[in-house]
Parts: sequence; C-alpha cells; structure tokens
Amino acid sequence: MWLQTVVIILPRVQDHFGVSDNWIGSLSSALFTGMMFGAFFWGAYSDSRGRKVPYTSTLTITTVFGLLSSLAFSFWSLCLMLFCLGFGVGGNMPTDGALYLEFLPKQYHYLLTFMSVFFSFGAVLASVLGYAILPYASCPEPTPTEPNPICDVSAQNNGWRYMLASAAFTTLLMVLVRSFWLRLPETPKFLLSQDRRKETVVVLQDIARINGQEVHIDSADIPRSTSSSSASSNPNDEEEMLLNMNQDHDGVRSRRVSAEMDLNYADDQTVPMLQTTSSDNVDRDIAGNEQHMAASTISSNMTETIYDDTMGETSKWKLLFGPKWRRTTILVWGIWTFTSSAFTMFNVFLPKYLETLGFQGEAAPTRKDVYWDYMIYSLAGVPGSILASYMIETRLGRKGTMALSSFGSSISLFLFSIISSRVTMLLSSSAVSFLATLLYAVIYGYTPEVFDTNVRGTAVGTASGLSRVAGIASPIVCGILFTVAAVLPLYVSIVGFGIVGLCVILLPYETRGMSKD
Repeated sequence: MWLQTVVIILPRVQDHFGVSDNWIGSLSSALFTGMMFGAFFWGAYSDSRGRKVPYTSTLTITTVFGLLSSLAFSFWSLCLMLFCLGFGVGGNMPTDGALYLEFLPKQYHYLLTFMSVFFSFGAVLASVLGYAILPYASCPEPTPTEPNPICDVSAQNNGWRYMLASAAFTTLLMVLVRSFWLRLPETPKFLLSQDRRKETVVVLQDIARINGQEVHIDSADIPRSTSSSSASSNPNDEEEMLLNMNQDHDGVRSRRVSAEMDLNYADDQTVPMLQTTSSDNVDRDIAGNEQHMAASTISSNMTETIYDDTMGETSKWKLLFGPKWRRTTILVWGIWTFTSSAFTMFNVFLPKYLETLGFQGEAAPTRKDVYWDYMIYSLAGVPGSILASYMIETRLGRKGTMALSSFGSSISLFLFSIISSRVTMLLSSSAVSFLATLLYAVIYGYTPEVFDTNVRGTAVGTASGLSRVAGIASPIVCGILFTVAAVLPLYVSIVGFGIVGLCVILLPYETRGMSKD
C-alpha cells in the first residue's frame, strides 16, 4: 500500500514543492532506503530476539511517520519522514513472513504465498484513494486555453497529504487489530532454537487451550538443542515422545489428543511438527500471557538440530555462505534484487508512461484517466496472488511458477514498449501487473520456506534489504534514462526480468513436496 501511495502522489508533490524532474525520484529513493535499513535491522533482530516484537512495532513506526509525512513542510522533510516510515515497512515484510511460516504445518505452506494477495489489495486501496482524492484536491490541469493555470498549493494541492494520512490511519487500524485481536505468542520454533524450553511449554499449552485441548507437558518433555548431526533421528521415536507428552507426573494419562506427525525436510535438517486438532470450542480471549493466536490447529515446531543460542550474527553469515547455502543464498538474493529493479523502473514511472507513450491519434488522457488506468493496473495483480498459491502446488512447483512469471513479465513489457494505443497499453500493463505480482507472491513464500529457522530472518531480511538497494537506485537511473528516451527504462526492465528467470532455473532446491518421511 505504501509503495503505491508514494508512486501515485509523486507528480502532485512535485507540483507542491516545485521539485525538478532530476530530484523527484529522491522521494521513492528515501522510502526504499528506509526499507533497506529496516529489512536488515529487523531481520537480524528477529533471529536473535524473536519475531513477536517486530510484529507490532514495525507497523507502529509506519503509522507514526505516515502521519508526520502528511504534515511535511518541505520536500526534504517529506523525504526524511518517508525514510523513517520505510524503516518500519521494510522490517514488517520479512519478519511477518517468518512468523507466519513457523506457525504453519508443512501442508499449509501454500498459505504463505496466498498471503501476498494482501499486497495487491493494498495497491488497489492506494489506487482507489488516488482516484477518489487527487483529481479533486490537486492543482488545476493545463488546458488548451490555459496551459499554465495558477495554483495556490497551500489551498488547492493538499490531496497528497490526504492520501498519506489515509494510509497512516489504515496502518493504525492494523496495529490495533494486532494488539488486541490477533495477538500472537513467540513461535515455538524460535523459542526452541534459543533453548527457552519453559517458555516453549507455556506457548504450546496456550495454543492447545485455544484449540480446545489439554496437553500436559513440561520442559523435560522438550528436547534440548543439539548439533545438526542429530538430524537423522528416527521419526517413530519423535512421534512416541510427542504422543507421551500428555502423560501426567502420576503416570495417569489424560485424554489423548489426536496427533499426526508431519516430518518435513526443507533441507538436511529435520523439523518435526505436531498437529493436534479438536472439535471442542473454547473462549479465545485468554487474559495476559495466555491470550494467543486463534487457529484450528496446534503447530509446534520441535527440532534437535538447532545451533547454540550464543551463535552470533557473524556465524549466521558464515552459514549462509557455507557449502550448504552459498548457491541458494546468492541466487535468491539475485532474484530479489533484479525483480525489484525491473519492477520499480516500470511501476514508479507508470503514470508518466501512460501520459507520454503511445496514444497516436487519440486525445491526451486527463489525470482522472491516468488514475483510472492505474487502478485497473493494480486490480490486475489480485488474481496473480491468488493463482500463485494454486500453481506452486502443481507440477510447476515454486521454481516453475517463478520462471514462467518472470519470463512472461519480460515479454509483456516488450509489448508495452512497442504498442501505441491506450487500450492495448492498458492490457499489456495489466499483464505485467498480473505476472509480476504472481512472481512476488512466490518469492515471498519461497524465500522463508527454503532457509532454516536459525538463519531465516537474516536471509530473508538481507534479501529484502538488497531489493531496497535496487529500489533506491532504480528511480534515479530511470529518471536519467527517461530524459534520453522514454522507452529506455522499459528495455532495462525487460532484461532484468530475464535475469530473474535465469536465476530461478539455477536454484538448487524445489520446496514443493519436500518431503514427508
């Protein structure tokens, strides 16, 4: 939502502060810079301190600086506010993905990809706000009779402020929902990785209680962290241990829960997961520390292959560039970087493309026409997110879906660059939106899925941070190329999506169906 909001208000901010074309891209670059630092910081924080704090604090930061940005008194103060806002937005995406994934049994991992549909909904919401606000709260448009209309920006050009404030209040609503309705505990998987066994027991018991179960366990039932050499432990032994966790200390068994072991192997390490279900209903409003996630399953992630909790960030980087993860790390980070660069060059300047390219023999579009086309463009991304969650479970898998969508985006961009009517440009740009959103949906799901728990936050956070580096440079490069020829940035985007497709093909791991032993 925030990325699209900034894209949409760029021309109106330019009118308000009299910013030249050479500098207007700094607004997007400031946001991406903040997102880069946020992704690096919160990704590392979530690996060392947990996922729970970033769950609400990143959105709180976004809300505060979103409201402050709507009150900016100069262009550079607006850039500063958007930098701070980006620090929250950039941290929210990788940590949310890791937290969500670690509560999901393997058979529901496709829901992580489906979750990306809300990125599209956010873009649509921003486009709707732009269409509803900006044509009526901006400087007058030039006309044949008055090519340079006079505008009192303090009175007539506050639509961009209204948009920023609207986005901030929407984010505030999300903070309130997370704080009072969707309160989540720390993930059992992270607690185990830190050998915080007593807290793991509390979380497991609370999740069981929310789902109508009573699971009697204590810290002695939880395996201690051990080295990765234990990854070959017998699944039957794990199942017996988990099923006997509900035996009380007097040797009298409580009601046995229906348990199903789901032993998944995303890599060499084993992550046994206990799924417990019941038809019983209980009150979901558990006070204090006992109020946790409402769900239909109990998902506890127990492992005997967790590194010691004293492992520092240097060790995590060594792991990522060790023999096991080096190729995956480089290729995944390359995918994030080139996808961000290629898509940003097209997306950030799309309103200018719609006003500049094509329309031979047609009347020039009004601002309302441009915002309408942009809204259609954003809507086209929604089915991409939904379809992605289906395609990744077919024979295409994660890799095939990413390759198809990246090469398809490249072809659609080429068509956009050579056609010359409003209808065909709208169709081709919508195809780019659909395919690029599909690609992003799979990337956001595949990346936390392929890495181990102990490096997941660092790997995903760094990938997201690198994509922001590309996002910082892309608007500036695009502006320079745009002054030479409007189609030059499009050609760079075409090549960028092609490189993404090649990186996907070279990935060593396909995570679909990996693996139930």
